[in-house]
Amino acid sequence: MKSNNNSIKYVLISLVILSFSTFLPTIALAAPLASNDKDWQYVNGNSWAWNYSPQTQINKDNVQNLEVKWIYPIESKAGKAAGIQSLTLLEGSTTPPVVRDGVVYIQTNWKRHIAIDAITGKQIWTYDYTLNLTTAAKRLPISITSGGHSHGTRYWEGGDAIIDMGMACDIYAVNAKTGKENFRIDNLCLNIPGNIYNYQFRGLPFSANVGTYEKGRQFIVVFAGSMHSSLNAPDARHVTMGVSMDAPYNVQWRVFSAPPQDVLAKDWALQECNTGFFRDIPCSQVAAVNTAGLEWDFAAPNQKPNQWGGVTANWGQPVIDEDTGILYTQTGNQGPYSNMSLVPGPRLYGSTIMAIDMNQGKRIWWLQPFPHDPYDYDCNWSGILTENPTLGKVYIKGCKEGIFYVMDAKTGQPKYKVDVRPEQLSRGQISTLSYQAYAPDPKSFHDMREWNWISYPAAAPGIKGEHFTLPGKVYPDFYNGIFATDMSFDPQTNTLILKEDALETTITKEFPYVPKGSLFTTQANPNSNSTIVARDMATGKVKWTYFTQYSHQRAANVVSGGMVFSGFTDGYLRFLDKDTGKLLHSISLGSPVVVQPTIGKDKNGNAKIFTIFGATRLAGNAEFGLAGTIEVPGTLIALGLSDKAPIIQTSTVTTTSTATTTATSTTTSISTSATTVVSIQQTTITSVSTESVGLPAEVTYGAVGIALVAIVAAAVMMTRKRA
Repeated sequence: MKSNNNSIKYVLISLVILSFSTFLPTIALAAPLASNDKDWQYVNGNSWAWNYSPQTQINKDNVQNLEVKWIYPIESKAGKAAGIQSLTLLEGSTTPPVVRDGVVYIQTNWKRHIAIDAITGKQIWTYDYTLNLTTAAKRLPISITSGGHSHGTRYWEGGDAIIDMGMACDIYAVNAKTGKENFRIDNLCLNIPGNIYNYQFRGLPFSANVGTYEKGRQFIVVFAGSMHSSLNAPDARHVTMGVSMDAPYNVQWRVFSAPPQDVLAKDWALQECNTGFFRDIPCSQVAAVNTAGLEWDFAAPNQKPNQWGGVTANWGQPVIDEDTGILYTQTGNQGPYSNMSLVPGPRLYGSTIMAIDMNQGKRIWWLQPFPHDPYDYDCNWSGILTENPTLGKVYIKGCKEGIFYVMDAKTGQPKYKVDVRPEQLSRGQISTLSYQAYAPDPKSFHDMREWNWISYPAAAPGIKGEHFTLPGKVYPDFYNGIFATDMSFDPQTNTLILKEDALETTITKEFPYVPKGSLFTTQANPNSNSTIVARDMATGKVKWTYFTQYSHQRAANVVSGGMVFSGFTDGYLRFLDKDTGKLLHSISLGSPVVVQPTIGKDKNGNAKIFTIFGATRLAGNAEFGLAGTIEVPGTLIALGLSDKAPIIQTSTVTTTSTATTTATSTTTSISTSATTVVSIQQTTITSVSTESVGLPAEVTYGAVGIALVAIVAAAVMMTRKRA
C-alpha cells in the first residue's frame, strides 16, 4: 500500500511539474507581436521595435554565399497621382521594406504602395494615395504646401492590410492581397481642443506609421506641429490620439504634448510633474526649488502660449505593449530653435520620451532629456521595449545629444543612463569635448527662462556669450544626432546594438523673430564617422565596436542568423559576427544605402534580404558622404543564398556574457557617376528575376549595382513600351 501511495505521489508531482512547464513560457517573459522567422511586419521588425529576426537560414556560416535573386527598379515620381501633382515631392523610398507571407511591400515618398512577389520580384499590385488638395484645405485646419519623405509604413495583421498616414488628417488601409483601399478615416484633426492654428503638411506624414492596439481595438495616431528654426507659420498643437478600429471610427482619447493655445496655461509644466523626469531628476525635485522656472511654459508671464511655439512629429515606430495597454513613444523637437526668447521654459513635452495608458487615455510618465533645448536635440526614431531577468520590463531610448536611458517601463524611472560622448572621445571618434553643447539646468530659473539663445546674451557674432560665442562649433550636430538611426536588440544575448555617429556643426549667426525668417544659420562639418556599438543591456557596458570612417549613417542594423548587418552610404552591405563584431562579409551595391535592410522568407520558405539602394532624399548631403550625388528613385534588391550552396541552419544559445572585444575596420568610398546612377533609375514599375540561375557570390556586386542594373533598366523600358 505504501508503494502505491508513493507511486501516486510521484505521478501527481510529475503532473504538477508538467503543468508548470506548459505555462512557463507565458509567465516568464512577455514577447512582442510579429516576432517570427518569415515576416518583417513593422518598420523595426516586431511590435517592440527590435530590428531582429529569429531566422537562421541565412547565417554567419553561409553569408558569403549570398547572391542577387532579383531587382526591382522604383518608378520616378513623375508617375505620382494626379491629386498631388502640384506638390513638390521627393524621389524614391525611405521606408524599410515590409515582408508578410512571401510578399514584399514598399512605399515611395510620393505615396505609392507597391506589393512585390518575394520569389520572383514581380509586381503584384500598386496603390496610389489620392487627395483633393482644394477641398481638403477648405474642410480642415491644414496647409499643404509641399511633400516630404516618409519614415515608414507597416503591415497590420488584424486587418490584413498596409496602413499608413495620409496627408490631410487621415489614415488609410490598403488590402494586402488586392491593393484596394479598405477604408479611410478622415477629419481627425477637426475640432482639436486648444488648437487654433493650421497643421502644416510640409512633410509626408507626421509620424512614422500608425500604431495598433489590438486588445483595445484602437489605432494610434499623432498630429504634430512643424516648427523648426524657420518661422513659416504659427504652429498647431501636438496631439496623440486613440481612434476606434470599428466604424464610425470615433476618437477614444487624446493626449497633448503642447499647451492649449486659446487660454492662459500658467501651470502647464506642473500638471503632470509628479510623474516625470528632467533627465534622471524627478520633476517634483525641480519644482520644489524652481517652480517659477516651470511656470508659463512656452509663454511670457500672463500671456497665452506664443504662436511660434510647438512640438514636432513622433518620427519613430509607436511601441505598443499588448499585455499592459501602454504605448511608448517620443516627440520631435521643441519649436522653435535656436532663439527661445518668446517661448521660454522647459518646453514640455517637446523632445520627450513618454508612456501613455491607452485604456485610460492618460500619460503615465515622461522623461525630457534636454529641457529648454535650443539645438534641436529631439528624440527621433524609435525606442525598444524588452523584458530582462535582472531589470524587469524596460523601455530604452537615446536622443540626439548622445545619452541613452534604460527606464522602468511602468514608471519611467531610469535604471541607468549612458553618456556615450566620453566613450567616443576615448575611442578616437572625436578629438575633444570642448565643443559639447551646454545643457540647461532645470533647477535654474535663469537657465529655464532667461538663457534664451545659444550665444546669450550676445547680440552679434564675435561678442562673448555666457556659454557660447559666435561663430563656433557645437557637438553633436543636430541633423540626426549621435543616435542617427534606430537601435537594435538581440534577445538571445540581451545585447543592444547602436550606431553612434560623430558629427559636429558650426553655428554662424543667430537672428531675432521675423515671420518667414530663420532664427540661425549653421554650417555642417563634412568630416564625420560612425561606430556600431554592442552593449550589454543589463549594464550598458561595451561588448564590441565596429568603426567606419566614411560618414554619418542612416540605415539601422538588423540582428539575425548570428549576425549584425546593415547598409552604408559608401554602397556596401556589411555583415558582422553578432558576438564579436568581426567583419564576416561585405557586398558592394555600387550606390549608397540610406534605408535599413530587412529580412523575410518567400512563399517557398527561402530567406532573403531586401534593401533599397540609391541616393534618394539624402542626395548631395556631404555629412553622409553623398556630396555630388543627385536624387534618384532607387532600386529594391533581393539577396538570397545560392542554390549551389548548402543551407546550414544554426542553433542559438542564450547568454548574458559581458566580455568586451573590439573590432575596427576602415572602408573606402565607392565613386559612381551621376549619369550611371540616373540611368539605373529611369525604369518604371517592373522587375527582373535571376532566381533560376542566380548571380554567383564571386561576381562583383558593384558591377551588379551599376552595369547589370543599367542593362536591366533598358530592357525593362523596352518591355514596357511594347506592352
